[in-house]
Amino acid sequence: YPLAYICSLPFLMSFEACDQCKRLFQSVIPKPTYSELIGKAFIISKATTIHCDDESINPITTYLTNILELESLEKKTTNIVRLTLVAADHGNEGYQVDITELQISIKASSLAGLFYGIQTLRQLTLIKSEGKTSKSRFWEVATGSIEDRPEYEYRGSMLDVARHFFSVEDVKRYIDHISFYKMNRLHLHLSDDQGWRIEIKSWPKLATIGGQSQVGEGKGGYYSQDQYKEIIRYAANKFVTVIPEIDLP
Repeated sequence: YPLAYICSLPFLMSFEACDQCKRLFQSVIPKPTYSELIGKAFIISKATTIHCDDESINPITTYLTNILELESLEKKTTNIVRLTLVAADHGNEGYQVDITELQISIKASSLAGLFYGIQTLRQLTLIKSEGKTSKSRFWEVATGSIEDRPEYEYRGSMLDVARHFFSVEDVKRYIDHISFYKMNRLHLHLSDDQGWRIEIKSWPKLATIGGQSQVGEGKGGYYSQDQYKEIIRYAANKFVTVIPEIDLP
């Protein structure tokens, strides 16, 4: 049957998930502490809605609705993605994803845990680019359960903007990529002998002169304090802490 026709049925049919969906289920990064593949299918379609049980979850709900381009409603009990804060001890960043043929449930003890549960859902559906959804607007997800909590509190990546300058939008895109894989620290290398990349108002020439160069004789550049604050806020919304590195003589 055409996928759109199957999605329109009131869940009277049960069908097997595709082989790719099963492989995605078994390929989550980082590898979860527990996963069980059932292998049936849940279809995310235009008719699917997102539910949250607590107003404090609204920022996470908005994030997910923007990715999937779905509505957030509270009136349905099937064909939903449900986000729930629970008292169960999933740790500060742990989560549990349960997928049946009727709904997807993401549970966590914290907003960070819900965010990482959503990253797992994105990996299961190959939705990797935020704000760029599939034209078909259908995503098949294999059913099963996944539980995870990080083994390491510090999970970081370094971006060297001192040797090669990157724009604010480039840094944001880098943050998107590392948070997709549940990293929570961005080591931002802001100064070295190749360039100084952050405005210091009491020493303006550090940036205006020191920021002119980079490796390969490119244009260089630096971040104003407002731009740096913008990066910090953007990273915080993805549960990433920015750690600046300033090298001095």
